[in-house]
This record gives sequence, structure tokens and C-alpha cells, in this order.
Amino acid sequence: MKDRPIQTYDGLTALAALRSKLDTASSLEVINEDGYISQAYFTFNPPAKAEEIDELKRSLRVPLPKAYEQFLLQYNGALLYYDKKYGQWGFQLYGTREILEGNKVCWEKFGNEWPHAYLMFAKSRGDADRLILDTAHFVNERDCRVIDGDGDDSPPRWTVAARSFGDWLDRLVVAQGAKYWRWY
Repeated sequence: MKDRPIQTYDGLTALAALRSKLDTASSLEVINEDGYISQAYFTFNPPAKAEEIDELKRSLRVPLPKAYEQFLLQYNGALLYYDKKYGQWGFQLYGTREILEGNKVCWEKFGNEWPHAYLMFAKSRGDADRLILDTAHFVNERDCRVIDGDGDDSPPRWTVAARSFGDWLDRLVVAQGAKYWRWY
């Protein structure tokens, strides 16, 4: 029996399936922890242009993983699982314009504690949590692990949220927007 290569996901298939289930208001009824039912809203930006991605790659301190580049080519940023009623739930995935500014804030806030290989790609709405691509730990030539940037801790105390960006995105869709990586 041959060894099978480890399957990796880019997460884009899950996003396409999710988009197919949205109503005309770009919303979806989701079941949250403890059985709470809410209406989640979604915004998908138009695709990034190749020139925008090239400029971003020139400006970054770290490599841009191909998996995230593919996300940008489909959606130049997105707001996922947003709760319009309370405005404090969901995930803002950065597009080419937000990535540099978001990372600049982290470089200034954390100084030497901010690992050089980190690239913040998203923030959680309603709290200070961040999601980071750890470009020092690629799982293959296309993708790298995701770090849970818990807003109550500093970078040395942060933990791995997912093996890769694609896995993180795929599982976020399956978990209906819940921070599944914190389910102990």
C-alpha cells in the first residue's frame, strides 16, 4: 500500500459552498455554541488584481503564502459571520490594502515580541484577537500554519489554531464561524 500524501485544503471550496447557501441579504442562520441561533452576514470583496498582489509581496517583510494569495485572487478580503445586531462577532479577513496596516499596528504594539515570520491576515470582530500566518512553518510549498493571536496574551503565549490557512478556513465554515480552535 502506497503512502498517501497529506491532503491539504485551500478553503476556497468551503467558501464557495458557503456563498451558495446565503440568502439575498448575504446572510445565513447559524447555530452557535450553547444552541444560540443567530443571523450571520457576509461580505466578499472583488478579486485582487495581480498588480496589487505583486505590490503587496514587495512591501511585506515575509513571504505571502500561495494559499492566501489564491484567496486574494478570489476575494480581496472578506467579512465572515458578522453579527449586525450586536456588531461584535465575525472575522475580518484582510485584503491587499489592510494587510500592511494591520501588521504595522502589531509591529508597533509588540515590538521585539512580534516574530519576524508572522503575518496577521485577519482579526476577530468584537475583541482584540488576531489570526496570523506563521511563515516560518510551511506545511507544504503553498501553505503555512495559523496562529491564534489571543488578545489577552502576548505573542510568546499564542498557540496554533490550524495546521494551515486552508484547513483553518475550511473548518471555520464547518464550525459556522465559531472559534473552533479554542474548543478544548
